[in-house]
Amino acid sequence: MKKGIKKYACLLLLLLSVQVSVAQIDASTNIVFTADSIKSGNAKDILTSFFQLGLNNLTGPNKEFSFNSNPFAIMLKRNPALSLDKSYKRYKPLRRLNFNLGIRLDSSFGFNGFTSGLNFSLIDQTDATTSKFLFEKLRSDKLNKERDVLLAALDEYLNNRVADADKRAFARNINKVLQDAPFNTLDSGFQRIALQLVAANRLDRIGDVFTNKADSSFKQIDAEKYKALKNSIKNNLLWTIGITDSTYKDKLQFSNVAIVSKLSKGIFDPEPGDNNLEVNVLAAYTFSNDTMKQGRNLKRELFTVESGINWILRDKTTDRPFCEMKFSGSYYHNFGGLYTNERRDSLTLNGTLRVRVLEDIWIPLEIKYDPKSGNVFGFLNIRANFTGVGKLLKKQ
Repeated sequence: MKKGIKKYACLLLLLLSVQVSVAQIDASTNIVFTADSIKSGNAKDILTSFFQLGLNNLTGPNKEFSFNSNPFAIMLKRNPALSLDKSYKRYKPLRRLNFNLGIRLDSSFGFNGFTSGLNFSLIDQTDATTSKFLFEKLRSDKLNKERDVLLAALDEYLNNRVADADKRAFARNINKVLQDAPFNTLDSGFQRIALQLVAANRLDRIGDVFTNKADSSFKQIDAEKYKALKNSIKNNLLWTIGITDSTYKDKLQFSNVAIVSKLSKGIFDPEPGDNNLEVNVLAAYTFSNDTMKQGRNLKRELFTVESGINWILRDKTTDRPFCEMKFSGSYYHNFGGLYTNERRDSLTLNGTLRVRVLEDIWIPLEIKYDPKSGNVFGFLNIRANFTGVGKLLKKQ
């Protein structure tokens, strides 16, 4: 009988440790998707963590249908086990690389060539899939480490000091306190023993929880900490460099090649659910066809730099952005020959309104104004950002 009770208690503690391990994996997986869900639409346009479909310049003569992703997202789609923490270091370069494939259409929606591109993040601290920041926070959390010490102390107390007739009830209390039961709802005798072990092992953070937050469970405290952790990635730096190209419709020959670098960085430290601001900088060097020269070529060179502020409006409950307004200015310099009425240097004032119309669909409306000529240009785009792996990961 005594051996049976001991086996039962040990099995219960083993199951508890497994539950804690699974919870840690689930937390890591949830952070991946939560981090992606609270990223701004502008940041997702710079670097997507999963998949993005785009319809660009719908109201203009040069339309484009594009697909963006990264190799790791495709591998994750086929093998959801890669969501485990150990795979992140191995596939770090693949997570930081985006590729783009697209089709250009003319004003009549006829085929007008292909587009493609590669984009690599030099620095990406905005998402768990490309940054170790959130995982390091989880691993280094001192309250979690103290819980491991408390679990070991309670296990030792159970095996050496609890009567066999009481072991089953004591083990249940261990399970409750380390999961979802507030401390003040447990048996008074167990509370007294737990406080003694906390004091003996100098577990100050758990002591503060048991004393000042006795009506909150560890699960609730973890949720609050997780919410703060989500908020911490809003203002992190994202900096990419890439190359894009487009082809002619009759031959797979480049009509345009551009080297592009983009940067985004939050400038304030808002509370969860608060709106926030991002600084955005873009620099590009473009090689395109110079019609002043004979034959098809890439001898027309244009340098562009754009800088601005993106204002992100967020849902106070979910912290997800639902609307963004970006205001920026652009400078253009032409290194080649000038066409009729073309200026060597020019400036534009720009505005982009992004509205989240559905769960994963954004509609960006871009407006460019040339102060010198008085011309206004508008571009209507659609972006669909999706993971494609959420349901698969939930089955793991």
